[in-house]
Amino acid sequence: MSKKIKAIVLKGNNVKEKDKNILLFSLEEGKVWATLKGVRGEKAKMKYAKEPFCFGDFVIEEGKGSLIVTSVDILESFHELSQDIDKYFEGNGLLEIVNALSFSGQNENYQIFVELIKALKILAFHKVSKYSVLLKFLIDIFTIYGMEVYSEKCSCCGNDFHDHVYINYNVGELVCANCQTFQSEELSKGEFAILKILTQNDYDKLETIKFSSEQGLKLLKTLVKNFYSRFDKSLKLIGILS
Repeated sequence: MSKKIKAIVLKGNNVKEKDKNILLFSLEEGKVWATLKGVRGEKAKMKYAKEPFCFGDFVIEEGKGSLIVTSVDILESFHELSQDIDKYFEGNGLLEIVNALSFSGQNENYQIFVELIKALKILAFHKVSKYSVLLKFLIDIFTIYGMEVYSEKCSCCGNDFHDHVYINYNVGELVCANCQTFQSEELSKGEFAILKILTQNDYDKLETIKFSSEQGLKLLKTLVKNFYSRFDKSLKLIGILS
């Protein structure tokens, strides 16, 4: 029995002579592995469906020991990401984050799927500050999981931050100088400002938000460290952090 799912390819690996197993992140089923038969052949009809970022309607059915992709209607390939090395690495970072996550229910799965497609569209088709999409995505992931990072006041005592803001990795929240511990790290004024503006604006506003790549990278390292603390999953972000 076949089933149609709306999905995006996160990654894949070659099997046999011309087959490929792909990890699909779908709106309906979450993350599922499926096989594309003969797709690495030069004249394969579905050869474009094996690539990361490929977004479309995949028809899958039970095979011998695995799901088989029988047809694909490609909605968007996000080919533009391959034309810009910085955007390509940032896009791969988005896929890596989703691959690291587990979903406790359909609501989380739905929200993250929609978030991923929005992030990829802005990254691929708009001119935005380097790392802004990846930062926005991470910030929203924390929020979806009930772990919102940004706050106007100290999450511990409720007082104003004044001149110093810290992130407490033990709880993943912002604290003041009086409440910071050995598990806390101070954010610069620039990092705090970027965190605030990205939290308070949606993807369609990213083109108007400007900051240096150095500032963005510094905040990104902080959020990646917080990701590990919250989810016990490390992010390599190849081409960005390694």
